Amino acid sequence: MKEQSILEVIVHAISEKKGENILVYDMGQVSPFVSNAVIASAGNLRQVHAIAHNVVDAIKEHGFTLSHVEGDAQSRWVLVDAKDVVVHVFLDEERDVYQLEKLYCDIPMIHYDL
Repeated sequence: MKEQSILEVIVHAISEKKGENILVYDMGQVSPFVSNAVIASAGNLRQVHAIAHNVVDAIKEHGFTLSHVEGDAQSRWVLVDAKDVVVHVFLDEERDVYQLEKLYCDIPMIHYDL
């Protein structure tokens, strides 16, 4: 059985909980600290947290390092720091406010078939 990369584990964990508009960026050329950034969104607060918890559980289950999680039960944006990969899970409206896609517009994307 092929070992999954941390990105595959994260993208799969997001899609399992019906995360929407999943974007994966290759940050390797612009950041010495992070290899990839993942952005996803959800339609309600409960789903935001379900996605984030599923990502955390999957990271731990597959033996990858989890550094930190930012966000509490009322947070509309949860950040999961897995050392080389940073995952942003937004409530739809919050994603529209911060528009990280514009910040990352010049960074190459990695495409996954879900």
